[in-house]
Amino acid sequence: MGIKRKLQLLLAFTTLLTLSLAIGCTGFFVNPTLTSLTVGPSGQSIGLGKTLQMVATGTFNDGTTSNITGKCLWSSDNAAAPVGQTSGLVTAATTIANPPVTATITAVNGTLSNTATVTVCPVVTNIIITTPTTNLTQNSTVTFKATGTFVVNGGTSQQDVTNDVTWSISNTAVISSISGGVGTVLANTVGLSTTVSATLCGTTSNILTLNVTQ
Repeated sequence: MGIKRKLQLLLAFTTLLTLSLAIGCTGFFVNPTLTSLTVGPSGQSIGLGKTLQMVATGTFNDGTTSNITGKCLWSSDNAAAPVGQTSGLVTAATTIANPPVTATITAVNGTLSNTATVTVCPVVTNIIITTPTTNLTQNSTVTFKATGTFVVNGGTSQQDVTNDVTWSISNTAVISSISGGVGTVLANTVGLSTTVSATLCGTTSNILTLNVTQ
Protein backbone atom coordinates (compact mmCIF):
# COMPACT_ATOMS: atom_id res chain seq x y z
CA MET A 1 0.00 0.00 0.00
CA GLY A 2 1.44 3.35 -1.00
CA ILE A 3 2.34 6.09 1.42
CA LYS A 4 -0.28 8.38 -0.09
CA ARG A 5 -3.00 5.78 0.45
CA LYS A 6 -1.86 5.23 4.05
CA LEU A 7 -2.01 8.96 4.72
CA GLN A 8 -5.54 9.12 3.30
CA LEU A 9 -6.67 6.25 5.53
CA LEU A 10 -5.01 7.83 8.57
CA LEU A 11 -6.71 11.14 7.87
CA ALA A 12 -10.09 9.45 7.47
CA PHE A 13 -9.63 7.51 10.72
CA THR A 14 -8.58 10.65 12.58
CA THR A 15 -11.62 12.52 11.27
CA LEU A 16 -13.98 9.73 12.29
CA LEU A 17 -12.39 9.55 15.75
CA THR A 18 -12.73 13.32 16.22
CA LEU A 19 -16.37 13.24 15.20
CA SER A 20 -17.04 10.31 17.51
CA LEU A 21 -15.50 12.10 20.46
CA ALA A 22 -17.36 15.31 19.64
CA ILE A 23 -20.73 13.62 19.36
CA GLY A 24 -20.07 11.88 22.66
CA CYS A 25 -19.64 15.21 24.43
CA THR A 26 -22.79 16.35 26.20
CA GLY A 27 -24.73 18.93 24.21
CA PHE A 28 -22.38 19.00 21.20
CA PHE A 29 -24.39 19.16 17.97
CA VAL A 30 -27.54 18.78 20.11
CA ASN A 31 -29.99 21.66 20.44
CA PRO A 32 -31.03 22.25 24.08
CA THR A 33 -34.65 21.40 24.90
CA LEU A 34 -37.08 24.07 26.01
CA THR A 35 -38.41 23.12 29.45
CA SER A 36 -40.43 26.18 30.50
CA LEU A 37 -41.33 29.69 29.50
CA THR A 38 -42.36 32.84 31.31
CA VAL A 39 -44.32 35.81 29.99
CA GLY A 40 -44.06 39.42 31.08
CA PRO A 41 -44.49 42.09 32.06
CA SER A 42 -47.65 41.12 33.93
CA GLY A 43 -50.12 43.37 35.71
CA GLN A 44 -49.31 46.40 33.57
CA SER A 45 -51.84 49.10 32.69
CA ILE A 46 -51.88 50.76 29.28
CA GLY A 47 -53.94 53.64 27.97
CA LEU A 48 -56.39 53.56 25.09
CA GLY A 49 -54.57 53.11 21.78
CA LYS A 50 -51.23 52.54 23.51
CA THR A 51 -48.94 49.55 23.02
CA LEU A 52 -47.06 47.19 25.31
CA GLN A 53 -44.42 44.72 24.15
CA MET A 54 -44.78 41.34 25.80
CA VAL A 55 -41.70 39.16 26.16
CA ALA A 56 -41.48 35.37 26.37
CA THR A 57 -38.36 34.00 28.04
CA GLY A 58 -37.53 30.34 27.57
CA THR A 59 -35.57 28.16 29.98
CA PHE A 60 -33.72 25.18 28.49
CA ASN A 61 -32.56 21.85 29.90
CA ASP A 62 -28.94 23.02 29.92
CA GLY A 63 -29.84 25.86 32.29
CA THR A 64 -29.66 28.64 29.72
CA THR A 65 -32.39 31.19 29.03
CA SER A 66 -33.30 33.02 25.85
CA ASN A 67 -35.78 35.53 24.48
CA ILE A 68 -38.18 33.41 22.42
CA THR A 69 -40.83 36.07 21.84
CA GLY A 70 -40.71 35.65 18.07
CA LYS A 71 -40.86 31.85 18.34
CA CYS A 72 -44.19 31.82 20.21
CA LEU A 73 -47.79 31.97 19.08
CA TRP A 74 -49.54 34.78 20.95
CA SER A 75 -53.23 35.27 21.75
CA SER A 76 -55.48 37.48 23.87
CA ASP A 77 -58.80 36.63 25.51
CA ASN A 78 -60.17 40.16 25.14
CA ALA A 79 -60.63 42.34 22.06
CA ALA A 80 -59.76 45.39 24.15
CA ALA A 81 -56.12 44.24 24.13
CA PRO A 82 -55.36 42.32 20.92
CA VAL A 83 -51.84 40.98 20.53
CA GLY A 84 -49.74 40.26 17.43
CA GLN A 85 -49.69 36.51 16.82
CA THR A 86 -45.95 36.38 16.25
CA SER A 87 -44.75 39.72 17.65
CA GLY A 88 -46.23 39.71 21.16
CA LEU A 89 -47.08 43.39 20.78
CA VAL A 90 -50.29 44.37 22.59
CA THR A 91 -52.21 47.30 21.09
CA ALA A 92 -55.02 48.60 23.26
CA ALA A 93 -58.35 49.46 21.65
CA THR A 94 -59.07 53.15 21.16
CA THR A 95 -62.46 52.81 22.90
CA ILE A 96 -63.79 50.31 25.45
CA ALA A 97 -67.31 49.96 26.77
CA ASN A 98 -66.75 49.27 30.48
CA PRO A 99 -63.33 50.40 31.64
CA PRO A 100 -61.05 49.18 32.96
CA VAL A 101 -60.70 45.89 31.07
CA THR A 102 -58.21 43.17 31.96
CA ALA A 103 -57.00 40.78 29.26
CA THR A 104 -55.03 37.58 29.63
CA ILE A 105 -52.19 37.33 27.12
CA THR A 106 -50.97 33.79 26.31
CA ALA A 107 -47.74 32.67 24.65
CA VAL A 108 -47.45 29.11 23.29
CA ASN A 109 -44.36 27.28 22.12
CA GLY A 110 -44.99 23.64 21.29
CA THR A 111 -46.63 22.05 24.31
CA LEU A 112 -45.53 24.81 26.68
CA SER A 113 -47.48 27.96 27.47
CA ASN A 114 -47.75 30.74 30.01
CA THR A 115 -49.82 33.88 30.55
CA ALA A 116 -49.67 37.47 31.76
CA THR A 117 -52.40 40.04 32.38
CA VAL A 118 -52.75 43.52 30.90
CA THR A 119 -55.29 46.14 32.01
CA VAL A 120 -56.57 48.69 29.50
CA CYS A 121 -57.57 51.96 31.13
CA PRO A 122 -58.73 55.28 29.81
CA VAL A 123 -57.48 58.37 31.62
CA VAL A 124 -58.66 58.23 35.24
CA THR A 125 -59.29 61.74 36.53
CA ASN A 126 -60.54 60.90 40.00
CA ILE A 127 -61.20 58.05 42.42
CA ILE A 128 -63.43 58.47 45.45
CA ILE A 129 -63.58 55.81 48.17
CA THR A 130 -66.28 55.72 50.83
CA THR A 131 -67.26 53.59 53.80
CA PRO A 132 -70.45 53.67 55.92
CA THR A 133 -68.54 54.81 59.04
CA THR A 134 -65.01 55.76 59.95
CA ASN A 135 -65.51 54.72 63.57
CA LEU A 136 -64.85 51.01 63.65
CA THR A 137 -65.50 48.15 66.04
CA GLN A 138 -62.88 45.49 66.58
CA ASN A 139 -63.64 42.03 65.14
CA SER A 140 -66.14 43.60 62.72
CA THR A 141 -66.37 43.66 58.95
CA VAL A 142 -65.93 46.96 57.15
CA THR A 143 -66.92 47.61 53.55
CA PHE A 144 -65.52 50.14 51.10
CA LYS A 145 -66.70 51.42 47.73
CA ALA A 146 -64.48 52.97 45.07
CA THR A 147 -65.93 55.09 42.26
CA GLY A 148 -63.72 56.10 39.36
CA THR A 149 -64.19 58.95 36.90
CA PHE A 150 -62.88 58.16 33.42
CA VAL A 151 -62.34 60.19 30.27
CA VAL A 152 -64.31 58.34 27.58
CA ASN A 153 -65.01 59.52 24.03
CA GLY A 154 -64.24 63.11 24.89
CA GLY A 155 -66.49 63.12 27.95
CA THR A 156 -66.38 61.63 31.44
CA SER A 157 -67.99 58.54 32.86
CA GLN A 158 -68.25 57.28 36.44
CA GLN A 159 -68.01 53.62 37.29
CA ASP A 160 -67.82 51.38 40.35
CA VAL A 161 -64.22 50.16 40.42
CA THR A 162 -64.25 48.59 43.89
CA ASN A 163 -63.07 45.25 42.51
CA ASP A 164 -60.44 46.79 40.25
CA VAL A 165 -58.46 49.16 42.48
CA THR A 166 -55.39 48.29 44.50
CA TRP A 167 -56.07 49.02 48.16
CA SER A 168 -53.44 50.53 50.47
CA ILE A 169 -53.61 50.31 54.28
CA SER A 170 -51.21 52.31 56.44
CA ASN A 171 -51.64 50.19 59.59
CA THR A 172 -52.18 46.50 58.85
CA ALA A 173 -52.49 45.83 62.59
CA VAL A 174 -55.98 47.32 62.28
CA ILE A 175 -57.06 45.87 58.92
CA SER A 176 -54.66 43.39 57.36
CA SER A 177 -56.08 43.43 53.85
CA ILE A 178 -59.04 44.50 51.71
CA SER A 179 -60.44 42.25 49.01
CA GLY A 180 -63.39 43.19 46.87
CA GLY A 181 -63.92 46.21 49.08
CA VAL A 182 -64.26 44.13 52.25
CA GLY A 183 -61.87 44.07 55.21
CA THR A 184 -61.96 42.78 58.78
CA VAL A 185 -61.05 44.86 61.83
CA LEU A 186 -58.68 42.78 63.91
CA ALA A 187 -58.94 42.04 67.63
CA ASN A 188 -57.28 44.14 70.35
CA THR A 189 -57.29 47.25 68.19
CA VAL A 190 -59.33 49.71 70.30
CA GLY A 191 -57.62 53.07 70.22
CA LEU A 192 -55.71 52.33 67.03
CA SER A 193 -56.24 54.03 63.68
CA THR A 194 -55.32 53.52 60.04
CA THR A 195 -55.66 55.24 56.71
CA VAL A 196 -57.00 53.59 53.57
CA SER A 197 -56.62 54.65 49.94
CA ALA A 198 -56.97 53.05 46.52
CA THR A 199 -55.06 53.27 43.24
CA LEU A 200 -56.06 52.52 39.67
CA CYS A 201 -54.25 53.26 36.42
CA GLY A 202 -51.77 55.49 38.19
CA THR A 203 -54.40 57.61 39.96
CA THR A 204 -54.76 57.55 43.75
CA SER A 205 -58.00 58.16 45.62
CA ASN A 206 -58.82 60.34 48.59
CA ILE A 207 -57.55 59.05 51.95
CA LEU A 208 -59.91 57.75 54.62
CA THR A 209 -58.83 57.88 58.26
CA LEU A 210 -60.42 55.11 60.31
CA ASN A 211 -60.46 54.83 64.11
CA VAL A 212 -61.27 51.76 66.19
CA THR A 213 -63.46 53.13 68.97
CA GLN A 214 -64.88 49.98 70.56
